[in-house]
Amino acid sequence: MLNRIFILLCSLGIYQAFASPNYHILIEKMAEDEVAAQIQSPANGKVDIKATPLDSRLSLTPCETQLTVAIVNEQVRKNTVVKVTCDDATPWHTYIQVRVKITTPVVVAKRLLASGAILSEQNITISFVELHTLRGNVVADPLQLYGVKAKRRIPKGRTIKMRDVCFICKGDNVVIKARVSGLEIKTNGIAINSASLGDTIRVKNAQTDKVVVGKVTGISEMEVKL
Repeated sequence: MLNRIFILLCSLGIYQAFASPNYHILIEKMAEDEVAAQIQSPANGKVDIKATPLDSRLSLTPCETQLTVAIVNEQVRKNTVVKVTCDDATPWHTYIQVRVKITTPVVVAKRLLASGAILSEQNITISFVELHTLRGNVVADPLQLYGVKAKRRIPKGRTIKMRDVCFICKGDNVVIKARVSGLEIKTNGIAINSASLGDTIRVKNAQTDKVVVGKVTGISEMEVKL
């Protein structure tokens, strides 16, 4: 669309006023749009796409035909190279580097958390972090972590992962749940190991002294299959 507008201006004989630096800006915008079309933004995330400005000394004759825009190697990366080509009688092409920054919300520590600290609104918050830097099972919703304990020391500002916390910690009192014929049976036990949500845990039944194995379903809760 922007290219067609520019061609119209050229046909009116006034393109000289826009050839530089506006023609450069037009080409940069086309490169950004080409990259944006290839990116799917993560849920609740943010995408920032910015072309590196073309050298102001670069002379590009306004193209009378439609410019061709293509991503080099067809791969969008943190630094993506885009080729813009004019196939006029006097053809030319140029390359533009486009910076891609994709961020997603994750839970981070508001302050230094000691081992055993209970996570709450006072000590954790949301921060937007670049997607390519994230490793492991991070958490996007702080509500999911309220009430859980830190398994280790967590520095201020660090992303909190499931491996850093325990929904049930070793030695905790645990509610053991089981379903039989549609009925839910509950009893109490003591955790033998620490585990996070969905992890397997071993718990000693307080009534029978038998060790049962099940999955963590919530804070201080686990479920066994009978």
